[in-house]
Amino acid sequence: MKIKLVGIALALILASCGSDDTSDVVDSPGNNGSANLRNTGASAEELLRGNTFNQLEVELLYVNGIRPEASSIDNLKSFLQQRLNKPSGINFTERNITDDTGAEYTIEEVRNLEDANRTSYTRDNTIAVSVIFVDKPNEKDEGNSVVLGTAYRNTSLVIYQNTVERFSGGVGQPSRVDLETTVYNHEFAHLMGLVNLGTPLQSAHEDANSDNHCNVEGCLMFFEINGGNVLNMMNMTSIPQLDSQCLADLQANGGK
Repeated sequence: MKIKLVGIALALILASCGSDDTSDVVDSPGNNGSANLRNTGASAEELLRGNTFNQLEVELLYVNGIRPEASSIDNLKSFLQQRLNKPSGINFTERNITDDTGAEYTIEEVRNLEDANRTSYTRDNTIAVSVIFVDKPNEKDEGNSVVLGTAYRNTSLVIYQNTVERFSGGVGQPSRVDLETTVYNHEFAHLMGLVNLGTPLQSAHEDANSDNHCNVEGCLMFFEINGGNVLNMMNMTSIPQLDSQCLADLQANGGK
């Protein structure tokens, strides 16, 4: 799933999230690298429950040294601790990598970047997630309609960090930590199977006009295309939270 940002109202309006799943991913888990080559949402229950995998390892890869705020990573970890049953803990590793891709990224180039640099894979009692922070925009960016992040495999996220920074932290913009945290949490929630993406619905709250998003305004997984301009998104004053229906879905699938 990807976030294209065209406007923010209330907490955040996230525009045009869509699937970027690969067409050749394997369908079954394995105790090797193939366990991390499945469709987005396929590991939702494995992430939420603690019976198969009681530990989570998140590998953060910073392309050419581009790094989020430390507080944003702390916020992501807190979000995961609140939602996932991982009695043996949630551990983060961080590493800088280099890449000389041109002026923008296709999702295929992101996948290749992960394949060449990822070192943490699901194994034994540990499920692993890769998050790549790239220093160039997505190829589909056009004007003020931009992609901020994409969940593209069952344990893979890309964050277009330079784009997040471009639209945060300045005069009249949301704080960098608020926008970073919102994007990171939103995309990770897609890996948890929200909305109706591997975690079954407990009530009818999927947006009929935007698959895998919540129809409750103000929810972290809310999504609305309002035809606005990214320059009009500057009303964010807090980080949006999951609403009660999204929480019910996660809890029914083994989460907290």
